[in-house]
Amino acid sequence: ITDALNNVKSWFGGNDRGRASQGVLRPSLKGTRAMKQQRRDGDVNSDLRPVQELQDSESAVTCICFGQERLHKAYILLATASKDGTVVIYRCYRTEMEISFLSDQDYPQEDDSAFSAPPPDHSNIAVHSKLVGHSRAITSIFFNLLEDQLVTTSIDKSVRFWGIDSGEMLKVFTDSSPVPVATFLPFNPQVFVAANSNAVLRLVNVQNGMVLQKLKVETEVRALKFDDTGLFLLAGTKSGSIHVLEASDNTSLKFKFKVQLARGGVTCICFVPANYGMPACLLVNTSDSNATIIDCTYGSPAGVLTNLTVRSRVRVAHSLLPLKCCYSPSGQGYLISGSEDKEVYIYSLAKGSNYKMQYLKHHQVPVVAVAVNMQDTVIASADSLGRIVLWRRMDFSHIPE
Repeated sequence: ITDALNNVKSWFGGNDRGRASQGVLRPSLKGTRAMKQQRRDGDVNSDLRPVQELQDSESAVTCICFGQERLHKAYILLATASKDGTVVIYRCYRTEMEISFLSDQDYPQEDDSAFSAPPPDHSNIAVHSKLVGHSRAITSIFFNLLEDQLVTTSIDKSVRFWGIDSGEMLKVFTDSSPVPVATFLPFNPQVFVAANSNAVLRLVNVQNGMVLQKLKVETEVRALKFDDTGLFLLAGTKSGSIHVLEASDNTSLKFKFKVQLARGGVTCICFVPANYGMPACLLVNTSDSNATIIDCTYGSPAGVLTNLTVRSRVRVAHSLLPLKCCYSPSGQGYLISGSEDKEVYIYSLAKGSNYKMQYLKHHQVPVVAVAVNMQDTVIASADSLGRIVLWRRMDFSHIPE
């Protein structure tokens, strides 16, 4: 899986290490002369700007994620889900610069010319589909392996599968209590694991709905993430611990160990593969106003996750909401997090950077969810009044000094 990730990076022209000083995100939009004159000298953050706002309802956005990033040269998808149960999928059209990064790629689905041109209103964004069916807040969303379906979990006690193009509900799996989170087994995408608020993890066969395993944990699991070996599942709980489970075969999970991390509940876990001479790590939001960087130790036999140790904790205003974080591979890596004080927090993970912090000011209310696209050119941030902001780094290299 790590090889595949590195492959994808080279695919998108990533890994250009010379950019360490440029800050988070690769430039993707050409700025104007006037913008260049306004910018503050030497401040790499002033080139990072909110370029678009989307809003479909007044309800808080709870989750966002990008998808179909390898399928179309013209656009990628952004799925957004809300507290009122609605899900909207947008087409976000690539900028000229983004398309130029892809120049030699062959995109398998480039024939569907219906969507190949951006909308005539110059917005570069269009609603792709709306998924209607959940009656309560959506707690997590993710694409299936082929990225032709979206999976959603909800307080309404269900896990639902949707066709991305049609917006049609394809499958519903019901639980006995609210479902905070679910994820596919990496080595068996016919099986998903879902957590419910009775602290039970269920492994479910997607084809026939059979429950293959039920596993009781000590407290409700609110975040699930597999590492890049695909063998170890990290389950963050309401009580601030992380349980490590092994997917020893394709149909069952086995508890390995747990680490007590924080006083506040875990709301998000993001896995970062080993890079820049640093071990693989987790970025974790907890509702005691911390985001924590946790090193993963793999011991003997090789490839077995044996320990989680805190590398550092950084401050993020967080006591109540299900805040999310994500990772940008720019420079030597950045942690990006939502916060309850209306800012998007960005911390540098570079060695010796002392977790230098910057924040993006634009939202008027708490920022709940954040996501970065695979090309590392867009940050999406979404807030508790339903507003989604897209941020890009401006490029001024075409304007002479």
